[in-house]
Amino acid sequence: MTAAALRYTVDVAPDEHLAHVTLRFATAGLPSPVRLSLPAWCPGSYLVRDYARFMRDLRADGDDGNPRAVRKLDKATWTIDTMGVAEVTVRYAIYGHDLSVRTNHITTSHAFLHGPATFAYVEELRAQPVSVSVRPPDGRGWRLATGLEGGALGTLAGSDGAWQLSAPDVDALFDAPIHLGPVEERSFEVAGVPFELAIWGERVGGGVFTVDQLVTDLGAIALDHARRAGGGDPDLPFARYTFLLMLSHDSYGGLEHRASSANLHTPQCLGTRKSYEGLIELLSHELFHAWNGKRIAPAALLAFDYTREAYTRCLWVMEGLTSHYDRWALRSAGVITTKSFADKVVDDWTRLMAVPGRQRHSLEDSSFDAWIKLYKPDESNLNTTVSYYLKGGMCALALDLEIRRRTEGERSLDDVLRALWQGFGKLGVPHPEDVEPIFAAATGLDVSEFFRRCVRGTEDPALVDELAGHGLVLKSTHDPAQVADGAVAVWLGVSTSGVRVTGVHDGSPAAAAGLSPGDELCAVDGLRVATENEARAAIAARYPGDKLELAVFRRHRLLSLAVEVGVAPLTRHELVAVAEPSPAQAARYQAWMGEPLPAGQSLATVTTTSRTI
Repeated sequence: MTAAALRYTVDVAPDEHLAHVTLRFATAGLPSPVRLSLPAWCPGSYLVRDYARFMRDLRADGDDGNPRAVRKLDKATWTIDTMGVAEVTVRYAIYGHDLSVRTNHITTSHAFLHGPATFAYVEELRAQPVSVSVRPPDGRGWRLATGLEGGALGTLAGSDGAWQLSAPDVDALFDAPIHLGPVEERSFEVAGVPFELAIWGERVGGGVFTVDQLVTDLGAIALDHARRAGGGDPDLPFARYTFLLMLSHDSYGGLEHRASSANLHTPQCLGTRKSYEGLIELLSHELFHAWNGKRIAPAALLAFDYTREAYTRCLWVMEGLTSHYDRWALRSAGVITTKSFADKVVDDWTRLMAVPGRQRHSLEDSSFDAWIKLYKPDESNLNTTVSYYLKGGMCALALDLEIRRRTEGERSLDDVLRALWQGFGKLGVPHPEDVEPIFAAATGLDVSEFFRRCVRGTEDPALVDELAGHGLVLKSTHDPAQVADGAVAVWLGVSTSGVRVTGVHDGSPAAAAGLSPGDELCAVDGLRVATENEARAAIAARYPGDKLELAVFRRHRLLSLAVEVGVAPLTRHELVAVAEPSPAQAARYQAWMGEPLPAGQSLATVTTTSRTI
């Protein structure tokens, strides 16, 4: 690598939650004054976060030893007078005390440095090589984990106590978070490529799952992803991959990078099968993005401006396909059972059916509006939008089954993925915004109806029909507990947190009665309800058409609202293998799952009674 154009030094001060950053660059060929910027957002998380709000004490000096004039132009851009000097040194501090995968977290126990929130840069030097010297606090024995060159697990700090890292350009620097702290380290290989796992945070003891099991499963998942992209032969797009896993109570999330991922999960992640499978699905999701999302992407997300939104209608391709393959890879790699896969499918389907906004917002529009909808949720989102993760994943599964059925197993969604990878992502070429022709060419099918109905339109994917074509029946009924002893399943149509209303479904009895998010339920027909269960019980004993008087507090004022109870949506969903499958159904299921259809058996049951009142 040639000499670095931007040379950073980072000194971590954990007691102050600060990273002290020094940046040096030569002025030759640059305008004067030069512009210095800090990103407003980061790839993979489509929200303007204004990272400059965490910056403090910015100053600049020339190589003549004199301060240089610094002037702020806007919220994240400064000009620095460089006339008469050959090199400029910029110093500033970044405050970080937010444990997430898209911000900095600097404490006495570790430091997680997110590139876009840490490193100010000169736009004219964005495509030039970068070096970073990272110095941990003295005497703590902290280790380094990062996907940057020079940061492989086990790399020792230099004689000056700092690690020396490098990146080919600013984009690569931003695309590789840096973790410092005490971690549990594991290394393994997949098809000759080294993988690293660095775990920070205490784990809850007990349980049947271990880090050794996690490493084994991650290897199997990574190989499955690589073989899918390569059409049988593993095709890995990086020379080394690093999983950063941070454990903290009530935490969950992940952010993909080109050769690493930052992940958050709870200390109970290895304690139960459900939590463990949630963890490996998260890690599978972020790893799959190394192909789909970081390399397979439209132009808007391969070349962009860090100071403003980058719009595309294709986030459903990046996140929807990834949401499908993150869990399908667990099954196809043999890491989870068919039942576990079925449980996830039915749970996601019931969550999608519970979103009225799916009938108003298309996948393309949801993708385009991510900046103002998905990442800025409010009480109306339930009725106005749908997640391109959730619906995108369900559409991907339904389309995969449709392709398998229509070609009798000759093609699948895997062929679409390979076409996107080999024709675009692997070549570093953005795919077009309109991907329908790519899907059609890869499968040899007319997929226009799918795109018209489910991508550009607001119809639900034909998952129920496609499952039936593979010998599975998705049955929806009322929860038996709701209809015991002659009762009728009823509802008001609100979601709650305790007795506080958090959402009101469009067209529901609650909406007709004027109930609003933020209302606090306190009585039904004059009888107090102090908990969500009490409110649910007070409603459950009624029949459709019954009139109720709801007492609610709204902004501390007591109100009385008359509401007519309605029939509840179906709340029990079961996936069952048909008892007497046709030869075609049995063959399709066998080809899909790699095992015989379990005729007559129930594969998954999900009850959603507790999700609404």
